[in-house]
Amino acid sequence: MAKHNCAICGAEIGLLTEQKLADGNYICRKICAKKCYKALDLVSSDLDTVRAHHAQIDFGTKVWNQIFMPLKSTKIKEEKLKQFGHGEYIYVSPSTGLIAYTDDRYKFFLFGKTTYALVYRIADLYGYEFEEETKKDSEGRETKEHYCRLQFRNTEGLSVFRIGMSGKMDFDAVCKYFDTLFGIEKTLGNMANQFKTQMNAAKSFASAVKEAKDGTLNEEQADKIMDALDTAIYGDRSALIEKADAALASVK
Repeated sequence: MAKHNCAICGAEIGLLTEQKLADGNYICRKICAKKCYKALDLVSSDLDTVRAHHAQIDFGTKVWNQIFMPLKSTKIKEEKLKQFGHGEYIYVSPSTGLIAYTDDRYKFFLFGKTTYALVYRIADLYGYEFEEETKKDSEGRETKEHYCRLQFRNTEGLSVFRIGMSGKMDFDAVCKYFDTLFGIEKTLGNMANQFKTQMNAAKSFASAVKEAKDGTLNEEQADKIMDALDTAIYGDRSALIEKADAALASVK
């Protein structure tokens, strides 16, 4: 039976110790596959994605230890973390513009805990959706499980994952929190104002298309119009970006 070498650490692996990736490469289950978050589907991932995810874990864990851990015990109201999840958690830090998705791992049952983290800029969060699954328990009874699926832009490695929710009301609290943070509260008045902003951005975009056809649109104009359209839909995130970049630059 053919044996392979792990494309990351070089270890010799066989049928029971290898994980095949989507691009045909193999990695070892014992170390390199085990390091990944369970949310990363290795079967559909390629080697570049796995390597990026490993780097994501290494850096994210540093950020967790250096930035998030001190904030977990802070008494300063403006710096307190917001925690969401059921069984697994994200921690939101508006004061630094960052989100941490943690993974607690144990050497033996509940002993020897090590916390790993993936850290994202809050400004890169562009999707938070409710999901519900019906499953059967050990006695054959149907139970419902609830999740919040989070999607991030500008992210190498794991960019989409979901965390457990205790129910729809739990998810609604997540949704309201981020909508408020991004300035896109779904009240009637805010929806009307947002619609006007979107319409103005859409008109600018339509005008830009015409100018592009005429050859009179330059790259700087195009960037400004796309930024305006993005802001109209998702809210102004420039302050959050500035905070996050400053925080990440401080990590040793």
